[in-house]
Amino acid sequence: MIIQLKLQGPLQKYGKSAGMFEYETAAKTCSLDELLQDLGIPASSVSFITVNGLKKEWHCLLKGGETVVIYPRVAGG
Repeated sequence: MIIQLKLQGPLQKYGKSAGMFEYETAAKTCSLDELLQDLGIPASSVSFITVNGLKKEWHCLLKGGETVVIYPRVAGG
């Protein structure tokens, strides 16, 4: 399965490049939670995830061909 993936801000360190890149997994389907585990991204570092431009829950299943953007948790004041 191949998806288009973009990691925003400090999450870019878990990816192949700073921009959009293809991510391939041997699984036929995977949830967003499983994707985070595959990438080594702690769930506590993620604010939200969009799939094809729509905010999705962690249990959302990916089937391939989607565009996924992962946004970091932000703190400050």
